[in-house]
Amino acid sequence: MEGKITLVKTGTPGLDELFTKGGFDHSSSILVSGEPGAGKSIVALQYIYNGARIYGEAGIYVTSEQSIEKVRENAKSLGMNFAELEEKGLVKLMKIPINRGYEMADDELMREIKKEEVKRVAIDSITPLENLSPDIRGFRVRILGFIETVTANNITLLVTAEKRKTDFDNMEFSPEDFLFDGLIMMGRLRKAVSFERVLSVIKMRGTKHSEELHPVEISNSGLVIKSLEE
Repeated sequence: MEGKITLVKTGTPGLDELFTKGGFDHSSSILVSGEPGAGKSIVALQYIYNGARIYGEAGIYVTSEQSIEKVRENAKSLGMNFAELEEKGLVKLMKIPINRGYEMADDELMREIKKEEVKRVAIDSITPLENLSPDIRGFRVRILGFIETVTANNITLLVTAEKRKTDFDNMEFSPEDFLFDGLIMMGRLRKAVSFERVLSVIKMRGTKHSEELHPVEISNSGLVIKSLEE
């Protein structure tokens, strides 16, 4: 049926179950924000990897901080072999040139995005790009334009960003948090003498979602969102 909105699943264990629909709307934009070490990059990697391996959706993973080889190594340590998917043409890994990062997307990236087979794009992360920008307000305008371009090409976009302070009892939002269709927060909570990683869906247009704090577990097999009963 023309105009029907299809569902996008991340494939990350426990994450899709947080949404009433079992995922989020196709051609939407999602921001995963939180403190360092919370697991944001792994969510972005799994979004592209699972999209290709499980759902057959070609995707692009864009890094702004690490080399492409380092991305491959980190992913492999978490059970994700990107090389195989790259060889099949299902995944492309790209790096934003650091000297032009504040532009958000160079010509090569835009050409890849506009290919019909591409269904998913992940950018990890926009924080270094924002820090490099000589005009923060202008950079946010470029973010909005980039979101519009990507989603207009029937692509579902997932972006990560650093948040200096993650206080789930007293949220402080950044201007870019309001530009995206969905906002997922990741952080850590003190638990006795240690810390526990947690995730919360703050907003997700088009579907109802859990409003609880969910434990996050990271192992050699990747990242899992644990149910509250576990």
